[in-house]
Order: sequence, then C-alpha cells, then structure tokens
Amino acid sequence: MKVIECRNVSKYFGEKNVLDNLNFSLEEGKIHALLGRNGAGKTTLLNCICTKYIPSKGDVYLLEEKAYENAKVLSEVCFMTDRLDAFDTYKVKDILKYAKHFYPKWNENLMNQLLDCYEIRPKENYAFLSRGRKTAISLIIGLCCGCKIVLFDEIYSGLDAVGRKQFYDLLLEEQEKKPRNFVLSTHLIEEMAMLFDEVIILDKGKVLLQEEVEQLEEKSFRATGRAREEGIFLGKNVLAKKEMGAMAEYYIYDTFSVEEREKLMEQGVTLQNMSLQELFIVATSDTKQIREE
Repeated sequence: MKVIECRNVSKYFGEKNVLDNLNFSLEEGKIHALLGRNGAGKTTLLNCICTKYIPSKGDVYLLEEKAYENAKVLSEVCFMTDRLDAFDTYKVKDILKYAKHFYPKWNENLMNQLLDCYEIRPKENYAFLSRGRKTAISLIIGLCCGCKIVLFDEIYSGLDAVGRKQFYDLLLEEQEKKPRNFVLSTHLIEEMAMLFDEVIILDKGKVLLQEEVEQLEEKSFRATGRAREEGIFLGKNVLAKKEMGAMAEYYIYDTFSVEEREKLMEQGVTLQNMSLQELFIVATSDTKQIREE
C-alpha cells in the first residue's frame, strides 16, 4: 500500500517556488529518511503531507485517499517538531492528556516508560523545561500516538548524544513490535543511517533521489585512480571528480558488474562504497567537479 503519495505537488510562497512538481510515493511499514540541505523544502513538504499547508498545485494522498479535508486519513497522521509553542503555559501532564484525547490509539505504558527514560516529571511546566526535554515531549507524542504515519521534522538534534541513542533504540524496538510509517527529516545523516529503510533526497524543491537503502549501498562508490583515466567510467553516472596531483577520486552512483570490477582492479583503480552522508554531500554540492566534454 502507498501510505504517502505526492502527485505533481508544487508549493509557492509569493514568487518563491519551494516545492517544484514533486512525484513520489512511500510504501507502508518503513522508516524513511527525508534529507536535504537547508532550504531544500523538507519542512514545507512535511507540512503539505499533513495538510497544514495546501499545495499550490497537485495533490497529496494518504493511505491511498486524497488528504485534504479527509478527517479519516488525517487522524492517522502525527507531525511533530521540536517545540510545542502553543502549550508554553501548560504542564507536561496536561499536554500529554490532550495528546491522549486527540490520538485514540495512545500507548499509555510506553508514555510512562519514556517519561522515566528522559527524567521528565509530569507536573513540570513545559515552558521551564530544557530544550532537550522539550524535544523529548515531542518524541513521546510521536512514538505513543499510535498513528499509521508519523512525521518528525529535525527534532532529535535538541537531545544530547545519550538521549538520541535512547530514541533510536526505542524507535527500532517499536518498529519491530508493530511496523508503522515514519518519515524522519534530519541533518544527522551518519548517526541515523542505521535506522533507515529508504532515503529521499530533496534538492532545490525537487526529488533528487529516492532509493531503498540496500540498493543505495550497492550503487554508491568512491573510485581512486589516475586523473587522466576518466574514460574508464564511460557510461557511468559520475557525480563528481576530485583531483589530487596525478591521482583522482571519482564519486559514482551506478552499478558495476564483477567483470567491470576486475577490469578496474587490473587498471589500478580501487573501488569503495560511499557512506550515505558522503553520497548526500556529493549529490547536493553546488561545486561539482564534473568536466563537460
């Protein structure tokens, strides 16, 4: 089942085109990474998915139904950011009581476990919490809501390293018990890479790449060889090239057969897999060093 689908979605703010004709779909039961540089359109896209923003063009579908003004499917969506400014005058217990009322599938036992985990007292005033504990409240709501679709917009950076590790472990544990659909917007790519089943990279309001992590790992390479031998990668998707004297590194997003790998070894070329973060940096760089022939 397609849990989220964007069909020709564009979003304008005045003359600024933030999202440009997006077409993609996300299948159920996965943790999806939403990556992009600052200003790429990640937050705008998440706001369109939950219908806080209405696309200027195109349509968003949730659980294979049009999302806009569809109470049934919107009740299955939870969108959390790192702050709940509207609740600054509330106590923690009142915020969670409201969330429990709003989300019928609320997991009370998990909520209590998470409050203990992040050392949060229910009678505390939200406004007086540290940034990390405010972030934890958002995470608690997202994990305990019971919704089929949960959107997290870059909220983990408010936690310290221990708090983030606790969240990662809990997310994987909950996903193992009962798979749901998470979309995680983040800049902590290297740290969070082990969570993801699928990756979407936005660049200047467009989908630059959408790929299952397993396939992505099989197609992301850094090749080191002589600088004048770019012809050996003829027909391959070379993203960038970095020269280092007589040697060069080639950043490639493509597949290599066993025969091709053996031929590269014979020519003194080493082929290594790129990390997700390395691929992201190369793919979204404004200073690619690909030579135009």
